[in-house]
Amino acid sequence: MVPVEMPRYTSFKTLASGSTGYYWTCPSLYRKAGCPYLSAALGENLPQNELIAAANVWNDRLDAWKAERNPMAPAEPLSTYGTVEWLQNAYLKHDSFLQRVAEFSRPDYKRVLDRVCDTKIKRESTGEELRVGDIKIINIAVSTAEKVYQAFSGDGGNRTGEKVVTYCKAMWKRIQPHHPELFRADTPNPWEGVTLKRRKKQTKGHVDRATVYAFANGAIANGRGELAAAAVLAFEWLMRPSSIGAGYAPWTGYRASDHPDKIRLKHRKTDELALHPLEYLDEETGELVKLYEDAEKILAHTPRYGTSIVCKKNGVLFGDGTYLAHEVREMADKLRDDGESIPVGFSLDKCRHGGMTELEESGLTEGQGRVLSKHKTAAAYRGYAKETEKRVLEATKKRFGHSEQPKIANKNNDGKEEKKA
Repeated sequence: MVPVEMPRYTSFKTLASGSTGYYWTCPSLYRKAGCPYLSAALGENLPQNELIAAANVWNDRLDAWKAERNPMAPAEPLSTYGTVEWLQNAYLKHDSFLQRVAEFSRPDYKRVLDRVCDTKIKRESTGEELRVGDIKIINIAVSTAEKVYQAFSGDGGNRTGEKVVTYCKAMWKRIQPHHPELFRADTPNPWEGVTLKRRKKQTKGHVDRATVYAFANGAIANGRGELAAAAVLAFEWLMRPSSIGAGYAPWTGYRASDHPDKIRLKHRKTDELALHPLEYLDEETGELVKLYEDAEKILAHTPRYGTSIVCKKNGVLFGDGTYLAHEVREMADKLRDDGESIPVGFSLDKCRHGGMTELEESGLTEGQGRVLSKHKTAAAYRGYAKETEKRVLEATKKRFGHSEQPKIANKNNDGKEEKKA
């Protein structure tokens, strides 16, 4: 019995291990005609969607080869073998893309590469306007790559232009070993020769702990506990707004039966699981010390509309759009109009950056900070903490030997110290 629907030219067999192996085999008719693609192992125990995707890579190659051999056949407008657009289609289906690029980032790659293919540049010799996606890969030199970059960056550098170079460079690098005959021998990767223009990168703002909790308490008072929880998740547990809106902070991860003293979250962009302790037992006093008492008070007032801590009243997630950001901004504006000290431009992004800044102000080492934020690289982590006056003062005091062990500033927990005294 066939376990799944089989795409063209695929077969399966039961392996010695008991697994089901899937294979793509070129028909003998095309083998005899000189087709360079003979056979390929697609994988084991593949679900339907993965099997189709794996087989499509080889079927697309076969179809492109057939179209090349028969010039009288109608041309495929979106995928001609050996062109930049063919390269894009092959790359987005290849394991080098699917295994290395997180699912969250894949739509951005496709969006940018689609724009690259649709970009038109002029041929210097004739003045003819050419669509980049229709140009053969072997004809893309450094000068051509620079024209494409110029079309996106204009007179000054910008983020989109940088993405074009980064994504195209990766695409050339990953596919070139599989089809070396399609690439230039003198310049296998022309994008490496493109010089990026300098641009002044804007520094994102941040908000402190007092501001976050002023917003959270105000949102609860206005019946929007889910917005309060979103701000706390971004500040205390350093979640990206996209992860919050997409439901990566479920109620089942908060003080669950298998970890009743922790909150379990997931970072969507890095696919990293974070398990944050909420309390610990002081070995000297035997007292149970709550680490996120203020945050848990906010969660206690957050309505459970669905499985995610942050979702709409009908239980649907806010998703990837700007709806959650818009709701937070509107609530911040309302609280400011009501006299609360919420700064203009308050956002979940600034809450997260504020939490990252607090890590540095608290004197944590880079390693300790990354354990909490789940950044994979030191370079990615360093850009978040802002150069606040407190950090400069602490650095200066340490320089002259006046520094003491820093204490975590928490205006919301002032009452705790009084109780213990």
